[in-house]
Amino acid sequence: MQESIKKIILATDFSDVSKDAGHHALLLAHAYKAELIALHVFDISAWNFPSHYYLTIGGFDRLAESQEQVRQRGKDALKELVKSFNLEVKTIFTEGDPGHEIIRVAEERNADLIVLGTHGHTGWKRFSIGSVVEFVVKHAHCGVFSIRPKGK
Repeated sequence: MQESIKKIILATDFSDVSKDAGHHALLLAHAYKAELIALHVFDISAWNFPSHYYLTIGGFDRLAESQEQVRQRGKDALKELVKSFNLEVKTIFTEGDPGHEIIRVAEERNADLIVLGTHGHTGWKRFSIGSVVEFVVKHAHCGVFSIRPKGK
């Protein structure tokens, strides 16, 4: 049996519900005097575009530039998020499938708890997008604290 929570991973996509999850993660970190690690996963698969036939000449260069700009915005947003916590928080910015990356980082860092927001999608939207939270709950080696959007 686990005695205490010593390390918490906050997985964020910077949405409103992720901000709520951040608030809860911060409260838990204070309560348990735990290390808090903020994680953002840049999901490159979200950048899938139609065949190159649909892109204009030079389109791939603009696409690569645009991806790099979004990466940088994500890194900057992660820094701003932890600055607002007024607590020493480590940050991790990684790329890949969000569910798999959250699990990988939590295992590598030997986390005791993962905190993340759930968007509460249902029906076709949930089926087509998939549920990162559901994946994390099923595959995590540690506890998972999921925050629902307010009013849902």
